[in-house]
Amino acid sequence: MTDQINVALLCSGISKTFGNHRALIDVDLSVRKGEVLTILGPSGCGKTTLLRIIAGLELADAGQVFLNDEDITRYPASRRPINTVFQSYALFPHLDVFSNVAFGLQAKKTAKSKITQKVGDILSLVRMDGLEKRFPHQLSGGQKQRVALARALVNEPKLLLLDEPMSALDAHLRTKVQDELRALQKELGTTFVLVTHDQNEAKRLSNHLAVMNEGQIIQFGTTEKVFTKPDNKFVAEFLGATNLFEASRDGALYRTRYGPMDVTDKPVWDEGKILIWPERIEIHEKAKTGEPNWFSCYVRDRVFNGDGLDLLLVKDAGNDSLEKPILVKARNSFDIQSGQEVGVYFPPDYLVPLENRAQN
Repeated sequence: MTDQINVALLCSGISKTFGNHRALIDVDLSVRKGEVLTILGPSGCGKTTLLRIIAGLELADAGQVFLNDEDITRYPASRRPINTVFQSYALFPHLDVFSNVAFGLQAKKTAKSKITQKVGDILSLVRMDGLEKRFPHQLSGGQKQRVALARALVNEPKLLLLDEPMSALDAHLRTKVQDELRALQKELGTTFVLVTHDQNEAKRLSNHLAVMNEGQIIQFGTTEKVFTKPDNKFVAEFLGATNLFEASRDGALYRTRYGPMDVTDKPVWDEGKILIWPERIEIHEKAKTGEPNWFSCYVRDRVFNGDGLDLLLVKDAGNDSLEKPILVKARNSFDIQSGQEVGVYFPPDYLVPLENRAQN
């Protein structure tokens, strides 16, 4: 139906209700060929239900699913050239690595010589060659994840779905496997759709990002755009924003609790909220007086984060228990101590007005 030849997956008007619960509400989503799209959102937002509908494991109440322009809405999972890697990996405990990976090919009655070649090639690609005879209980979490990926990819799917595939791994291993997965995807060129609630995972892996809440996609765009310029308070806070403050128009500037602010991306509203990310804030020994976006603060606390300092700043040192502090990722070389007064600068280019879409 769609004439967008670069679109691998298109979901149009997908809705799903379980009893009285509306799990998905008129969801539209498109994924380009050869990219990684991440569906990000809190538990219960509908992201796994959407993934299951794409896979054919659930049927939508309304809407259509297209894969490479073919309407697959009513196809059973077995007819869809789509494979899924689940959170639990779902490996067969009684089969060794080779047999787990070969299972799908054997089900298709693929020639034995071709199975041996394809399984060997994919195990080499995921760096599991030499471990063909091991059973799942003899593998580490990272190795199980690689086997699950190999089993999914050996069938050369048009689309690979990944449902929280790294949630069972510890933090260090998760980062390593994320990098391996990204490199593997680039080498194969397979289209990936990843479901996660992990913001860092989404950053590391995705080309585009869809943020879901209460059964709807509330922001879609490139990963960089969504993370740097969230549309609204929910997206901002879900992505980890802490520096949100009220602002109101005052001529060409905006009045805030920190003083007058110039904003490059002018808000469409007269009163609303503005965001600035911690790494975008500049810290100086003294604030410039009489200029917008400059003000003084006191350092409530400082924590070394491995690359620099995390600073918690407050305007009123005598009453800071009532004040939400400003979080800053400091890059300056001068020594900053708790209790010290510093100059703070909010660059106009990095102030992000929320709810800043003009109404139709």
